[in-house]
Amino acid sequence: MKLSYTKTAFSLKFESPVRWSTIPTFFIRSILGVYLKKICCIQRQSVCDNCILVQSCAYSVLFESPLPQDNSILQGRNRAYHPFILTHGSVSDNGLGYDFILTLIGKGIEYFPFVIYALQQAGKEGVFASKVHFEVSQVLDEINQNSLLGKALRRPVVQQFDLSSQENPVVNSVIVLFRTPARIKYMGKYTTMFDSYSFFGTLYRRTVSLSLLYENQENGINDHAIHKFHIPGDICITDRKLLWKDFKRYSHRQQTEMELGGVIGSLLLQGTVGRQEQKLLEGGRLFHIGKNTVFGLGEMSYQILN
Repeated sequence: MKLSYTKTAFSLKFESPVRWSTIPTFFIRSILGVYLKKICCIQRQSVCDNCILVQSCAYSVLFESPLPQDNSILQGRNRAYHPFILTHGSVSDNGLGYDFILTLIGKGIEYFPFVIYALQQAGKEGVFASKVHFEVSQVLDEINQNSLLGKALRRPVVQQFDLSSQENPVVNSVIVLFRTPARIKYMGKYTTMFDSYSFFGTLYRRTVSLSLLYENQENGINDHAIHKFHIPGDICITDRKLLWKDFKRYSHRQQTEMELGGVIGSLLLQGTVGRQEQKLLEGGRLFHIGKNTVFGLGEMSYQILN
């Protein structure tokens, strides 16, 4: 099972300092949605479902990601995982600068120029109630650190993640660090008390679903692979230092303030952590874990101890 992706590092420069009250990726996600719809929507409909361009429009694919109700990948859902991820970077120059990373996945990669243009237009028009202007000062390919901005926009290097490759030796201890809130369900609820099966199952479902949704599979993976998952029975979470963290965001669609929360901190996995589990951990590092990754949530890293 393979998954193609690109990673690009963005730098924004604001004309006046910004004081962030929440994770700045919430803001990036919001303006991307607004301006992609402005520049891409030709029918000016409030919803995309009935548009003939629903499967090819940059806004629809990246932000609506529609699925037929009878799909066999995410059964019962009419919206797919979105084919992009935002990763929080850093605020600099006393609020004048902000850096973040954009990951585009599979089919989403072709819409990279639209993302650049949408951010540039937002910067020209100004954002927030005070209409603060900004510029996209730099866009770097994370692989080779080459600048992608210029008279002609350059494309980032496409990388491949292969869940079935590499014979990693079995290890017995891994520390997992959640850098931004991770929304992981256990017994139907988001909680800090999920078990190792729920943790790896969340990674597996996300990675396999993204591949089935956005790649042309030719390696025998079928739609039901997502429902066939197991891990060695001795893998346990033996130590957890997790806190629940909520962040607020305003939903223009629902016209209300909402909270998006999840776990931050670390946990220790011990047991027979084999090739599959290590590849899933790497998938989590690349593509985040859990829900709402387009807001910057679910960023994780890991360290093998032995």
